[in-house]
Amino acid sequence: MYVRVVKRLVEAIRAEDGQRLIIADGLRWGTVPVAGLVELGVAQSTRGYQPMPLTHYGARWIQGSERWSPPTWPLLQVHKKDDGTEQREVWDRERLRRENIEPWRRLQQKGVGVHVGEFGCSNGTPHTVALAWMKDQLELWREAGWGWALWNLVGPFGVLDSGRGDVPYENYQGHKLDRKLLEMLREA
Repeated sequence: MYVRVVKRLVEAIRAEDGQRLIIADGLRWGTVPVAGLVELGVAQSTRGYQPMPLTHYGARWIQGSERWSPPTWPLLQVHKKDDGTEQREVWDRERLRRENIEPWRRLQQKGVGVHVGEFGCSNGTPHTVALAWMKDQLELWREAGWGWALWNLVGPFGVLDSGRGDVPYENYQGHKLDRKLLEMLREA
């Protein structure tokens, strides 16, 4: 259904402006590329929020996130299975590459432009963990040749007034500036 709707939208847009850049979101909150859109000549947008227990730790809009284990990077997740045994999963740079980069690179190889429409790490995540995770993400995206957009400039995912308790802020035009985050983003 998504492909059918996007095709109609692309037809309508191109009827007005045949050269317009069109970017379509991937499926499942922008995490899965849409092969059915390749023939349309549109770019596709992914997201950078995996693993969620790291990026959304303590996020007030995610029910129960304040009870999650404090994240680290790399992140070890332990899940209890129905039979009482534990399943262990590790999120690290190579898993990001495998699960969040490679499927989109295959799309790129078909001539589709890819961009990270949004990413970030909430202010509940320890600053050092957030920076280490972001550094790996940004380096992987640079290797892939992708542009990216931070979720917000000002606020809980941002460079200004993030509300993190563990950041040595710098005053900047009436705002609290996270200089370490800013410099890392500039380098990317």
